[in-house]
Amino acid sequence: MNLRSLFTLTICGALMALPVQAKDLFKDVDLDGLKGPHLVTNTTVNVRQTPDNSGTKVGQLDKRDRVEVLGLVKGTQWYAVRKDGKDLGFVYAPSLTPMIDASLSAPLTGKISLSESDKPDCSYEINFAGRAEEDEIVFISADYLVEFKCQQGFDVFTFNAMMFMSEVPVDLGNKPIYQITLNLPEIATGYEEFLSATALYNVTRKEVAMDSVSLETLQAKDFKKKKPAKNVKQALHNALELQLNAFSKKAWKIIAGKLPNPGDKSPQ
Repeated sequence: MNLRSLFTLTICGALMALPVQAKDLFKDVDLDGLKGPHLVTNTTVNVRQTPDNSGTKVGQLDKRDRVEVLGLVKGTQWYAVRKDGKDLGFVYAPSLTPMIDASLSAPLTGKISLSESDKPDCSYEINFAGRAEEDEIVFISADYLVEFKCQQGFDVFTFNAMMFMSEVPVDLGNKPIYQITLNLPEIATGYEEFLSATALYNVTRKEVAMDSVSLETLQAKDFKKKKPAKNVKQALHNALELQLNAFSKKAWKIIAGKLPNPGDKSPQ
């Protein structure tokens, strides 16, 4: 055998040894549903060559691994997945949860008018402060610092707050619903009992909905409302509007310094 024939056989053998590509794995497979980055939530997850439990096992994923979902195989609960640019195979959908990128490349600024509710008009600046990841549970969030400047009548006041948006769903399920929480730790009634408001960003419905206020005595009546949200920035803005409006007039007087902080009690 000459060198050219040996080289040809070597190349052919190498090509045959390559992993199955997407055109073979996902050929003629009808995919739909949610696409994009997903996080593995189970301890170990099998990757199979076909979308069923009897499919040949072609790999394994570990908890907290990140993959790209190409879609859900119609009529099944199996995702077609890719990792690091390589097509892997099929993964059981409940083992994964969808992720979003809630970081900000530049400060997000805006204005919120609450004067129709006899509350202040506020301008704000949201600055991305980094990500937080919990070790014991699967939770990732984008954290922000928010600066407010508000005016009500002739009174002008400023205050700061903390905010975060979860980058995985609140229940780690398949529905892309993410938590947005605004915290005002200085408005407190006791240890770890401070004023906060939570909204939920539903990517599928493209809306953000007010969910809860931590201190019932400082929440407004009829505060559960919804607003459209086509992307993260709009979700943050509209969540802020819903959250600030969910604070009662009494809460705003405390924030503005017109009433004492409920946690500032005189010693007996």
